[in-house]
Amino acid sequence: MRTGQIKRVERLEQALKTRSWYSAECICFPPNDPPFYAFTLELMMLDRLKCPMHGDRFDPLRFHIYVAGWVREKIPRLVERKSDQYRKAWYATFPTNLWPGVEEEAVDGSIYLILKDGTRRLAEPPPAWRSNKVQWPASLRTLPR
Repeated sequence: MRTGQIKRVERLEQALKTRSWYSAECICFPPNDPPFYAFTLELMMLDRLKCPMHGDRFDPLRFHIYVAGWVREKIPRLVERKSDQYRKAWYATFPTNLWPGVEEEAVDGSIYLILKDGTRRLAEPPPAWRSNKVQWPASLRTLPR
């Protein structure tokens, strides 16, 4: 082969390697199986870690949906039933030597996670209804008697 052809083949191989979803370096979540997270802290951690090959690892929802405590307890078992790629992506963000954390609720309603190494992280700020920032509709401020 000529050197021009060899260089073209090498560039093609490199392009295919960077587009491959499940290579050894890829820590993306499968496109049809986005991560399931319970707290805003987890979303921030998942979003902050980038795949060395593809950048963003998933397309996150930009709003948070409340996840009940009994569902949060089942997340580690849920992760174990997922695909190998999903588990690789999950454990890249949440290593088993630190995660899952023990939940602790503060007096103001905020939730902290105490990781296995003793680190305490704010997982969820206090709910808006516990502060004076909630603006009740005018129709509810004065109830008829």
